Amino acid sequence: MSIISFKGFSYVGKFVKVPIVQCFLARNASIKNEVQDIDVVTTTAEKTLSEGEVKAICDKSRLNHGHRNMVNGRLPYDKPVHRYHNTVKYKRRMYGRYGEASNVSPGLAWPTAEDLADIREYESLAYPLTIQEMQKNALELIESERQEIQTNQQRIDNNMKKLNGWLKEVKEKSAKKLLEAQQAKEKKEKLIEEVKKHFGYKIDPKDDRFKEMLVKREKEEKKKVREEKKKIREEKLLNYLDSKAK
Repeated sequence: MSIISFKGFSYVGKFVKVPIVQCFLARNASIKNEVQDIDVVTTTAEKTLSEGEVKAICDKSRLNHGHRNMVNGRLPYDKPVHRYHNTVKYKRRMYGRYGEASNVSPGLAWPTAEDLADIREYESLAYPLTIQEMQKNALELIESERQEIQTNQQRIDNNMKKLNGWLKEVKEKSAKKLLEAQQAKEKKEKLIEEVKKHFGYKIDPKDDRFKEMLVKREKEEKKKVREEKKKIREEKLLNYLDSKAK
């Protein structure tokens, strides 16, 4: 460590050589009398620094040796440091990343006989079929999907052709239901008018007598409808028997 005292001020420097101080004094000879105290202590200043020491001083990254080498694209360690550095997996990775600079034999990258046996066993279990069999299965699957798509498309085309008929059928059913509802409403109103005429005077529809008479007339009307349907069925049966007899 070098210490320079000048006019009450002190300068502490790590590497200050004596010739620099002498040069300073030679250039400033006019102020020699004003210098009261110059004390130069040299310990390591006279030593010449090596390139490695200079780099160590300039390195401010605080990275360890291995990480600093990796950042600079060099092999992290020249010799194994950790236990896993002796594994085949690590050495293969180093050779793949740094090539010949890794000092690893290229033959180490090729699997051993045991590795090949394990690979064959895995492939036999994971892929039991041959390439030809897998190709055949893939073609059959593609053909099956194509036929399914074609069948669905044909069904859609057929349904589109029947669409107009279905729409017509729906409209007819809707019109029929509306007609039946209208007829039922008219029949209900007709029954109410008949019940009113039965009493011969104005009566409240909420009256119990009116309700009873209305229920009675509805039953009579239903009975009449059943008899008419029965008569129609009998006529159809007679006509069928007559056609068979002829």
